[in-house]
Amino acid sequence: MDATARADALVADRLRAAAGREPLPGRADGTGAARIAAAVSAGSPHQDRFTAEVAAAVRGTALALEAARPHPTDLWAAAAAAHPDPSVWFEQAVVLGHPVHPLARSRGGLTDDEIRAYAPEHRARFDLGLFHFADLREPPWWLSARGPTGHLPVHPWQAARHGLGAPARKLTGAAPLMSLRTVAVGDMQIKTAVDLQLTSAVRHVSAAAVRNGPLLARALAADAAAHGIALLPERAAITEGPEGEPRPHLAAIVRPAPHAIGHPRAVPLAALAEPCPADGRPIAAAFTGNDPEAWWEQFVRVALAPLRLFAATGVALEAHGQNTLASFTGDRPTALVYRDFGGVRVPPGAFPGIAGDLPEPDPEARLVKLLAALFPTTLTSIVEAFAAWSGTDPGKWWSTVAAGVRDLGLEPWIADAVLRADWPIKATTAMRLAANPTGDIWVRVPNPLAAA
Repeated sequence: MDATARADALVADRLRAAAGREPLPGRADGTGAARIAAAVSAGSPHQDRFTAEVAAAVRGTALALEAARPHPTDLWAAAAAAHPDPSVWFEQAVVLGHPVHPLARSRGGLTDDEIRAYAPEHRARFDLGLFHFADLREPPWWLSARGPTGHLPVHPWQAARHGLGAPARKLTGAAPLMSLRTVAVGDMQIKTAVDLQLTSAVRHVSAAAVRNGPLLARALAADAAAHGIALLPERAAITEGPEGEPRPHLAAIVRPAPHAIGHPRAVPLAALAEPCPADGRPIAAAFTGNDPEAWWEQFVRVALAPLRLFAATGVALEAHGQNTLASFTGDRPTALVYRDFGGVRVPPGAFPGIAGDLPEPDPEARLVKLLAALFPTTLTSIVEAFAAWSGTDPGKWWSTVAAGVRDLGLEPWIADAVLRADWPIKATTAMRLAANPTGDIWVRVPNPLAAA
């Protein structure tokens, strides 16, 4: 089967799975992604847009499959050689992206050549320009090697789109991370703004994100560290329009790379489930040695850190596979590294100055954010990868997760939500067909811990 046929089949399978759990206008009838997309969106005023997005996802997925390469024998050595930021190799090893989103490899309006030039699965490298803006809010916002600077890093595609001309200077060797618009340059990871819809949303940097991230990273750092999570601190800036209005399309967030804060072996949780294109072995299995059960038990203790943080503080991290990295000592996971605070939910009043929708008075709504990110997507992907590789029952691995949760001694309502109730998951396909396509719609899926 060629890459296009494989991509079509993969996207079609995701659409069928979505139709089985989400409230969609139509049934998943037909064969092929295009026909199924038209069928599930039948009657929706957004059908044409949605079917075009699915077609783009098939095209992007085919390009990703064509670019896939076998994993090297020594992953740590490969990571060290690939880029000054060793996490880049693992970020760029993820071929198919989000494990359940039908639009996981849709790349907005990028051409095929632009996808190859800028997307992580194509192991891209490029120069990142720094542009001077007289209307930059928060200057001097970034302490560079040359001292304070009011320059803003702008993705080259975005700079060309908005006619910015030549940059004041360039950072060479920029490598896109899993999110495409976030790039690694030396000891920094820079989240840029692009006028592109990647999966569900156009990826700008809002004024709220510019304010909230640096504030929350500082305020929450000690509590997070106490529960085994290192937060990547942030600096951020946004340009202003003629009336002083923020311009989210020209904004950026800068974080230290994990290795710069003492985590030289940091692997996104999503990458742990990634199978080698040659033999199907997931990346996690490369680290387990002769005792995968002991490795998994240690990993579970590390992976449950966001749940411990929630139980202690009420703060819910959106701990999905892209935002959350496992930090290793040797081949053993020993801590988490967390970045990106846009999806975090906090108790109102706990962090004065936080803007936007981060404060959430309902603790159950906050827990939904955490559970949906960590359990039915991220941990499920890793469990399924382990089970498929080892030829074992997934229940074997889930039983360790259940035991780890019970050992936390959670309040009964939290324990019930994790161990017994069906898990929440975003209805990402239904969201694309809704009047507000970025508003969260939640559905429930069976909880494998209920039988563990």
